[in-house]
Amino acid sequence: MPTEELFEDAANGRAVRNFAAEITSAWKEVLGTGAEVNTGFIANGGDSLKAVLLADRIFRLTGHEVDYLEVLDAPDAATLTRAIPDGRG
Repeated sequence: MPTEELFEDAANGRAVRNFAAEITSAWKEVLGTGAEVNTGFIANGGDSLKAVLLADRIFRLTGHEVDYLEVLDAPDAATLTRAIPDGRG
């Protein structure tokens, strides 16, 4: 399920969709534009260095620290987004 669809029914829909779009954009920035948001981080070619880079990007976007191991274990971008307090869906 695409990230944007996942957040359509949220109470503050527009803000949450924008947040999800920012995380999705960071996901693709770190993994490459061909990265699939519905595929796991590692399956998209992610490694520990890229996980640290994405965790740093998320911190800069949200102010919330994400452990790089959470990034490595993420089965998709939407799951990672939901793990961030401002990314509730």
